[in-house]
Amino acid sequence: MKNLKILSGSLAAIILATSAMVPTVAQAQIEANVALTTDYVWRGVSQNNEDPALQGGFDYAHSSGFYAGVWGSNVDFVGPASLELDLYAGWTYEFDGGIGIDIGIIEYTYHGGDDEEVIVASDEFFVFTDVVSAGDLDFTEYYLGLSYSGFGFIYSFGDEFGDQYELSYGYDFEGFSVAAAYGNYDVNDDDSDYDYYSIGASTELWGVGLDLTYYDTDSQGELNFGEDLAEGRVVFSISKAF
Repeated sequence: MKNLKILSGSLAAIILATSAMVPTVAQAQIEANVALTTDYVWRGVSQNNEDPALQGGFDYAHSSGFYAGVWGSNVDFVGPASLELDLYAGWTYEFDGGIGIDIGIIEYTYHGGDDEEVIVASDEFFVFTDVVSAGDLDFTEYYLGLSYSGFGFIYSFGDEFGDQYELSYGYDFEGFSVAAAYGNYDVNDDDSDYDYYSIGASTELWGVGLDLTYYDTDSQGELNFGEDLAEGRVVFSISKAF
């Protein structure tokens, strides 16, 4: 199903690119989170056909550095999937000197309605189709992250797709934070790799998180997923943790 995923853009949200690299907590704790966003963008590409998405999940963290969680969002792309549910687990630790490490695994699962016939490839004379279910889109990634003094690096790989890496930087001012990221995703482990970018600012007001971020990809990203899904866009999100 690799070709189908490239053409449909049915890639999921990795929620740990920045948030997972945090210091260990003093004791075990469980936290819930919910968010409403104007678009669900992952690695520069819309996962909800440029429409708003409702998202949320649960996280468990232990003082040993072990963490696990589940996160979900509505999605809308070619194929029968209407819900993405991600399961992840890992270990994070901060060494003396402030260098942080984060190692883990994430399973992206998709759920939806009846099987659907979709176009998986085409040329000037032929169109190739396949009948898929939402579960056919499931895939797994392993990741390694490093952080130091606001800088972050994450490398992801899996059996179904090619490698991905992302460089990021965040800085906290009094009352708000700014963050920027650049990444490259090899998608199908061939010449279809593309670059993506983001820059944004966030703050908290009355216990509610507010985030405004600009996302974009290069021309190869637009070629892979279509201009509508991979062009530059500004996304506004409201979130709350419990």
